[in-house]
Amino acid sequence: MTNPMHFSRYAGHASMLTALVCAMSLAACNTDKLLTAPTPDVVLPKDITGPGALPSAYASAVGDFGLAYAGGYGNGLDNNEGLAQMTGLLSDELLNSETFTTRIEVDRRATNALNGTTLQTFQDAQRARATTDLVASRFRQFLPADPRGAEVQALAAFMYVMFAESYCNGVPTSTVNDDGSFTYSPPQTGTQLLTIAVAKFDSAITTATAAGASGATALNLARIGKARALLDLNQPANAAAVVAAVPSSYNYSIEHSENSGRQNNAIFTFNYLEGRFTVADAEGTNGIPFVSLNDPRNPVVDNGTGFDGSTEQFLPTKYPERKAPTPLAIGAEARLIEAEAALKAGNLANFLIGLNAARANAPTYTSDANPAGQPRAKPAPLTLADVPATATGQQDLLFRERALALFLTNHRLGDMRRLIWQYSRPSETVFPTGPYQASNPDKSGTNYGTDVNLPIPQEESNNPAFKPAACTNRAAGII
Repeated sequence: MTNPMHFSRYAGHASMLTALVCAMSLAACNTDKLLTAPTPDVVLPKDITGPGALPSAYASAVGDFGLAYAGGYGNGLDNNEGLAQMTGLLSDELLNSETFTTRIEVDRRATNALNGTTLQTFQDAQRARATTDLVASRFRQFLPADPRGAEVQALAAFMYVMFAESYCNGVPTSTVNDDGSFTYSPPQTGTQLLTIAVAKFDSAITTATAAGASGATALNLARIGKARALLDLNQPANAAAVVAAVPSSYNYSIEHSENSGRQNNAIFTFNYLEGRFTVADAEGTNGIPFVSLNDPRNPVVDNGTGFDGSTEQFLPTKYPERKAPTPLAIGAEARLIEAEAALKAGNLANFLIGLNAARANAPTYTSDANPAGQPRAKPAPLTLADVPATATGQQDLLFRERALALFLTNHRLGDMRRLIWQYSRPSETVFPTGPYQASNPDKSGTNYGTDVNLPIPQEESNNPAFKPAACTNRAAGII
């Protein structure tokens, strides 16, 4: 064990005000209001009647996206697990270290459609999709050249990508009308969602390019997002071309704050404060040994046992405090996309160049979870001798590098699915498998299930256009 600590060390941080864009109602600045309002589902079109409403609408869009992606914390009530957490739990990034059966189902790859935890995450994601779509449309209507409109358009596109990567095929995308009624959506395949996303990213790229220097942030955000969607559509060469101009130093992160639970970094609060999730180490025999690798892109500290009193609690120092940002798109991802395209083309020299550019630019973190600590040195460059001779070994190297550079940023589940349907790996050689937590006396006795994605909650059966009222299929392929 390394550097044992206690949760109480992190529970007493003094409140620090930070500047960030957060979700709020259009009528007020109470950042927790949406957690308790009777109908906090969407921002209504009638509320955005002119350019004067766009600053608050922009704040709502970015805030709703952040809650869906990175989660929020309600001090034990109204906790919101974001997609970064829930997909990390289903993949091999996180292991359950508490007792809630709804989260154990996800970790064990056997999630019931009637699951309160995944319902909350799905609702947050749908709210974020609706809000970002609406606000982006209002920017096009009232301030079409404003780069904030391009940014929100890119965030809307990311939500479609995340639905395609995180959920089974058949996700509906209903919309809200001016009077608050809904236009219901039938099930959408992953390919349909990704095709929509690419079009939205293209729109964001056009607006951001026209904005010049003021649009650079949104432009590179949209470029990385589009390339990610193209990778999912099995178009690696096109994806690499899209990100060629993205600076390796680029970093777009969702900002968090200690101001309110909604603004907290939920990965920190669930892991550090409550001990409910722990960083996994070769989970289910197939998982990446995130703990044992001790990589500077994902250092961990041992904090004894988790909430269940049995599971070893490893904390990710990438998220050491409530206000730690959650990366969404970084320049290192652009270089990894180029590396994958080179590997697919059989160009091992450029494959190595891409991997090393990503290693040199991916953020690194301190080893002791001290937010003010000095980040560790970048990982050493790889040499040709580090590149396996076999195609399988080269693929393993690529996806390990992606897993370490993009840890707990909602990338790993999509990558594991791609290993199955694009690289022809059997699912049980990719996902955790076999006995579930065999050494844990409170959780042993069951096996991992067969899930390779999250189900659509049973509550969506209330959608009259959602027929059949379930996933179209649970396959890894995005079809």
